[in-house]
Amino acid sequence: MGILSRFKDIMTANINALLEKAEAKNADKILENYLREAKANLEEVKAETAGVIADEMAAARKVDACQDEIDKLQKYAEQAVLAGNDGDAKKFLEAKNSMLEKKADAEKVYEQARANSNRMREMTKKLTGDIQEADAKLQELISKLSVAEQTEKMNELSQKIGTTTYSFTAYEELADAVQKRIDAADAKAQLNQELNSEYDMDALKAKYNVSEQPSAATVDDELSALKARLGK
Repeated sequence: MGILSRFKDIMTANINALLEKAEAKNADKILENYLREAKANLEEVKAETAGVIADEMAAARKVDACQDEIDKLQKYAEQAVLAGNDGDAKKFLEAKNSMLEKKADAEKVYEQARANSNRMREMTKKLTGDIQEADAKLQELISKLSVAEQTEKMNELSQKIGTTTYSFTAYEELADAVQKRIDAADAKAQLNQELNSEYDMDALKAKYNVSEQPSAATVDDELSALKARLGK
């Protein structure tokens, strides 16, 4: 029954207690290792359990066989007595008593086999249940870890967005300063253009304006008019 000692931890293993000893970040790894070992052991435990159950069944058949033989010997003894053959009856009774001793021994073997079988059944059920429980907890942990990873990514993204917003603000301030310089340069250029336009207009007017000096004909006319007023 080496299997009982080899897998005695299966009977005492507790998933929750196992997880309480583990750090949250390692819980999934611990469960994966537990499942891997437990599943590897399960088939062996099932095979051992089947063998122990077979031993129990064989021991039970021996007990039944002894009982059948005892019942037969008892009937033979009764028939011998009815036939008046006490000597034969005594032989049958002696054989029956011997068979009773064999039956007692067979019952002891059967009781031990049944105890072993029950323990193996409990072990197999315990291991199967623990594997199912561990599987469920592992899936739950995987889901929680997935959500946690998504939350961490969202937090990192939020931090990056916050930093980017700050960078955008600084960029906007710089752009405003540059635009002010551009506007100032444009204003200066526009002013210069306006001044130059006025200067060019004066030059253009001068090109076509008549001379401010009076012409000779005009002077003579004015002189004649002046003499007329003065009576000359």
